[in-house]
Amino acid sequence: MKKFSQKSQIGWFMLIAATGIALELFLNWRLFVPLLIGCFLIYYGLTKARRESGKVYFIIGALLTIIPIMSTGFFKLLIIAAVIYGLILYSKVKKQEQKLVIETVPPGTKAKVNRKIPYIKNRLTGNYKVVNQIFEWDDINIQCGFGNTIIDLGMTMLPPGDSVVVIRGFIGNIRLNVPFDAAITVNHSALSGKLKVFNHEEDLLNSNVIYYTDENNEGSTRRIKIITNIAFGDLEVRRI
Repeated sequence: MKKFSQKSQIGWFMLIAATGIALELFLNWRLFVPLLIGCFLIYYGLTKARRESGKVYFIIGALLTIIPIMSTGFFKLLIIAAVIYGLILYSKVKKQEQKLVIETVPPGTKAKVNRKIPYIKNRLTGNYKVVNQIFEWDDINIQCGFGNTIIDLGMTMLPPGDSVVVIRGFIGNIRLNVPFDAAITVNHSALSGKLKVFNHEEDLLNSNVIYYTDENNEGSTRRIKIITNIAFGDLEVRRI
């Protein structure tokens, strides 16, 4: 037999958990009665949605529906399993780094772009490996859930003016390699971790700090603004 894929395993687990929650609600009248009343109030509130009283009925019904579901043992088991799964997943990807080696071409001369999908996309888990890929420069705005991330801007043909790099993550380390001739501004926020900007290093605890290089005061033609948010992890910015 073929092994279930990761998405199939998650789907089956969610189906089993939903079935268990439904059975537990039906077999426990102390949970089922508030749930039933809550569903009725939600329906009644939707029929009177244009009135203030309808909104009140809807809010009360939603609370009476959510509380019994959160009180079931299967729902608590689902939360515990999700936390354990996240920790296992993080332990697997922690040892592997996401590496982005970026090489760009000069921006095009199109007068108008209505919609554009960025080359670099969000990634909750897994690894990036983009090496020697040529694409037009766009400001980077990505979210990374678990794992380490490396972005190499050494081969990048940055346009004159400001270039923005925004990275949001949950757990993991971030490393940015920036060109030696570009002015740098770093706006970093973290719950816990280390921050190293060139030769400066410090420990952070629920902090938000801003660093900028001296080139910003000298009218540098190329400037990189780095904005990073991470819950637990380190940030390192180095010149190459």
